[in-house]
Amino acid sequence: MPLSGGERPIATSVSAEPPPNRTEQAFAGWLWLSSGAVVQGLVTVGSLAVLARLLSPADFGAVSAGMLVVNLVSIVSQGLVGPALVQHPRLRLEHVHTGFAISLLGGAVLFGALWVVAPAVGLVLHFAGLVAVLRALAWMLPLQSLGAVADALLRRDLEYGPLARIRMVSYAIGYGAIGVTVAVLGGGLWALVAANLGQVSLNTILLLKRKRHSKLIRISRRELGELVSFAGGFCLGKVGNYAATEGDYLVTVKWLGLTALGLYERAYQLMAMPAILVGQVLDDVLFPAMAQIQTQRDSIANAYRRCVAAVALFALPLSALVLILAPEIVNVLLGPKWDQVVPPFRVLALGTLFRTSYKISDSLTRALGAVYQRAWRQWTYAGLVVGGGIIGQQWGLQGVAAAVLLALIVNFLLTAHLATRLVSLSWADYFRAHVAGARAAALVAFPGLVIATVTRTVLGLPSAGVLLVTLVGTGLVVAALLTANPPWLLGADGQYLVREGAAFVRRRVGRSGPPVRGVI
Repeated sequence: MPLSGGERPIATSVSAEPPPNRTEQAFAGWLWLSSGAVVQGLVTVGSLAVLARLLSPADFGAVSAGMLVVNLVSIVSQGLVGPALVQHPRLRLEHVHTGFAISLLGGAVLFGALWVVAPAVGLVLHFAGLVAVLRALAWMLPLQSLGAVADALLRRDLEYGPLARIRMVSYAIGYGAIGVTVAVLGGGLWALVAANLGQVSLNTILLLKRKRHSKLIRISRRELGELVSFAGGFCLGKVGNYAATEGDYLVTVKWLGLTALGLYERAYQLMAMPAILVGQVLDDVLFPAMAQIQTQRDSIANAYRRCVAAVALFALPLSALVLILAPEIVNVLLGPKWDQVVPPFRVLALGTLFRTSYKISDSLTRALGAVYQRAWRQWTYAGLVVGGGIIGQQWGLQGVAAAVLLALIVNFLLTAHLATRLVSLSWADYFRAHVAGARAAALVAFPGLVIATVTRTVLGLPSAGVLLVTLVGTGLVVAALLTANPPWLLGADGQYLVREGAAFVRRRVGRSGPPVRGVI
């Protein structure tokens, strides 16, 4: 449909026709965002190692309780415009003006609402000190709303490099510098509050500096309707996803207390780090990339299957190592006073694949616009987490973790069902993509278990020694197998990803390589 005289298309690097080399774009985006996630992960681990020794589980629990509420409200604030601006097939300047206006308005209104209800939240959770914490954290909402449009436009234009750098810098300064400094100075739980506010503030400043856009505040009725149509379904599903991913926290703090929440959150965050590193990064890359080729279902099906295979190759061997080395991981990262984290951490580690892989299915369904079909699945997931958590809390943190594991498995299957149906991929092909990952997990588990057992019981090494020797020894065994490169080890999808990754690296360093085929 031609544009009318009053409609102005927004300048963007995304053309109506798909770029000639989308696989390379996806590899570049994944590498950029992965580098940012790696730095973010290292900063998080380093900061956590320091903060866990300076703060108590109750301090972590108090801030986590505040973030439960802020994250819920943030879903509405962030979901008002960002995803719709990324997904819209024909973005116009009026969309940007409208999006910026409702983003600012939404951030301000939600901040005010949160400020008013803070005392009631403190009363419900039986913690009067939560009011001041929650009101301080509420400032994150208007700060995030300022940068929401800039963030969306960067993602739409596939500018992964700037996004990765912004993420690295904001996390390094927010958590690594501000949070640790306040903790060392005796700030207690306010170190965590300062870390969150510092990270969000710097992230917004850098986004606005990198992606300049019109700051005109004007709402156009047609564009508002188009944005809200997508955002409504997105927010509905996102709220369900929030209830699922945070519902176990709510159950824990309500029935088991703030200290238990601090312990459980550490276990969950340790399990979720791989999902952030791989699953969230792939989601950031795939959602805008697939949205641009949403009519090319065969290409999307191939990309989806290969991403599922890649996640399985990463997550299943990692789960095997975590199950074996959980006591050492907790002791090295958190210290001896956190040993109660080990049992729920081991249970949750079984769900690493399900927690990571479902994001691939989720990004595909959003890219294809199936936001309402996605929403009821998210609410089913939430019901299983909350309902199962209420039952499981009778057996303590392990019971809550077991309920979450069951919910993760069900959600993994539900989102895969929707994704495979949308791209006409059979269940046989879908599960076949996991075979190489399961094989790799078995190959990693055997030497890992042998080395860990010997270093613990025979050599009597400390936790750091057991962790280091086991990881190095297992890595050498795996490297030897990869050097031999037997076709059965990685499978067809794994070999494809290795070939394309190697070709991409050769081109980036100036060497000639085979042309990339296929679309992702």
